[in-house]
Amino acid sequence: MIRKLPSGRWQVDIQPGGRGQKRVRKSFDSKADAQRFERWVMARNDAGDEWNPKKDRRTLLELIDLWYLHHGHALKDGESRKRKLVAICEKLGYPRAAQVTSGDFAAYRLVRIQEGMSPNTLNHEQAYLTAVYNELIRQGLWNGENPLAKLRRLKIDQTELAFLDQEQITRLLDECKASSNPSVYYVAILALSTGARWSEAESVIQANFTPYRVTYNATKSGKSRSVPLSKEIYNQVIEELPFQSCYSAFRSALERAEITLPKGQLTHICRHTFASHFVMNGGHILTLQRVLGHSDLKLTMRYAHLAPDYLNEVTEKGPLA
Repeated sequence: MIRKLPSGRWQVDIQPGGRGQKRVRKSFDSKADAQRFERWVMARNDAGDEWNPKKDRRTLLELIDLWYLHHGHALKDGESRKRKLVAICEKLGYPRAAQVTSGDFAAYRLVRIQEGMSPNTLNHEQAYLTAVYNELIRQGLWNGENPLAKLRRLKIDQTELAFLDQEQITRLLDECKASSNPSVYYVAILALSTGARWSEAESVIQANFTPYRVTYNATKSGKSRSVPLSKEIYNQVIEELPFQSCYSAFRSALERAEITLPKGQLTHICRHTFASHFVMNGGHILTLQRVLGHSDLKLTMRYAHLAPDYLNEVTEKGPLA
């Protein structure tokens, strides 16, 4: 509790551990200083009095709640990530946070693989749990070690990214144009022209466009990016805004066009098609990185082998050339 004293000063009077626990009283010249002190005391209490990980009796679930309170709530996918973390905690048997080991997670991983979960999903789960410990260590709310710090992620074979050829693109766009949902055709040509994810292209509004350029704001990375548009595409798209939700219509158009895609690639097929044709037509890989919004060039390099002169320098610049 914070109250104003007759002297004009502000007093913090709290029992952070609850009734019967140590009482904290301190006076300040301003209410803001008193509020900051109160938050500091409560955070220290949340962190626990015993910092030795052998004695810290907080559960993993309590650490997940603490992570969400101090960091996770501000993430774009914070609520979804917390649900996944709680599910992991449940599968691990609600252990004490200090007793979790890399072996525990490795055993959990083995069981989940046998249940059919993909290695990629398990690597994401490992990253989420690792981030809980790392963030609380960073904020001084956990003084133990990160038990997953040295656990290697599962190795994943790189899958070939599917893309559409010109004949398939024509068939697909014809089916989109014939759809009862008028937006699906325009979202498709926007995604195919700019390498946008379907959700990015579908959610644009008038404010995202300036003459012959579109800016995507609701991106996976949270960073905006602008991509040039041809005058023809710009004029077509701008007249149809705002778009209706049309992902289901796009899936139906693919089926009618008799285009079969590898599992999990339907969402990004327009994006992969743009990137693949961009490289095959001689586009620069660094330009593609900026257009796609990749923070890591390794992601963009997945398309490099499609370049018409890829690795030609091997025969031109070797010692026996």
